[in-house]
Amino acid sequence: MIGLTVNLNNVSIMIFDFFFLKFYNGILKSSIPETPRFGASFFFGLFINVNILLLNMLLSKLNILPYVYNKMVTTICLFIIVSILFLIYKKSRIEAIKLNFSEENFKSKKKKWNVIFTLYVVFTILAVFILPFYKPGYLP
Repeated sequence: MIGLTVNLNNVSIMIFDFFFLKFYNGILKSSIPETPRFGASFFFGLFINVNILLLNMLLSKLNILPYVYNKMVTTICLFIIVSILFLIYKKSRIEAIKLNFSEENFKSKKKKWNVIFTLYVVFTILAVFILPFYKPGYLP
């Protein structure tokens, strides 16, 4: 049981690292390559914040939890998540992640990881438009 937990924990850390690296590389290729670490932290934090918001919205529509998001809570959560990501992903860690995901043993899995990342982004964006139509109504 403990070995399984450690294994799942390593996979989730690898997923976070890969997603951050994809956002980081996207920022480097964009028109704002001056601050790739902050930009990647911001966009990844924004996606995480939207996922938390959507989960809270779904649970409140199912009458499991109350809806707790408002402008202030959203802003504070975004600031906290971006700050944590910015502090976790230092330049040395980003270089280690780049090295880890560029090794030969990862090249065979790269296509699968890219599909997972694409599905995550597409699902998050589609959920923003689809979830409000589930049990339409006002959220307090």
